[in-house]
Amino acid sequence: MPIDVFVSVGRTCTSEQESFVSGVEQHLRNNGLSPRCLGRNDFSSEQPLKAISKLMNLCCGTVVIGFERTYIEKAVEYRNGTNKRAVEEQGLATVWNQIEAAMAYDRGLPLLVVVEKGLKSEGLLEAGYDWFVQWVSIGDSPLLDREFLGVFADWKARVEMHHAAKEQGTKGAAPDPDYSKVSIGKIISSLPPAQLWAAAAAIVAALMGVAALAYKIGSLASGNP
Repeated sequence: MPIDVFVSVGRTCTSEQESFVSGVEQHLRNNGLSPRCLGRNDFSSEQPLKAISKLMNLCCGTVVIGFERTYIEKAVEYRNGTNKRAVEEQGLATVWNQIEAAMAYDRGLPLLVVVEKGLKSEGLLEAGYDWFVQWVSIGDSPLLDREFLGVFADWKARVEMHHAAKEQGTKGAAPDPDYSKVSIGKIISSLPPAQLWAAAAAIVAALMGVAALAYKIGSLASGNP
């Protein structure tokens, strides 16, 4: 059965972008992985963050595909600061790449990060963290590149390890006990000594309280103060 992996990718707007994303998805399927992407092959009526969180919890790895969403011809960074600088001809990816990469990293999911050359290297789309960022030209069939295949194989191995650990944890989890089918004697016998003494003390205190209340009610009924 294919292993689910989350795919973080923006809406495609060119044939090159769509071809690249489709190629990555097919490469995942060819390697026994099932790409899951909200708004592409998974849909939800919930708010995006809730839907993404639920979908990501089903997955054992994440692929982040960053390509140009916004293009800056001319801008100024730190405009009112002493270190202001000009920004020209700069591409930016969708902010959801950053959000979803952070969510995946927080969950400990293996990350495969592929970024189009020319985008601004910032946040989780830059080198120097716990994952390797591959900068590619999306029109040059990078899926056939030796480096891409090598990094992909390493990432896939970690995804499979995560899946195996997740499956083992699920199988090893103890089922919730059905206390309606367990006798009081069995429950008491299963308590450790400290809890048993605490339970006994609580029962005695409760019985004394009931006895005192019954005495008070009886006194009032008989007319004695």
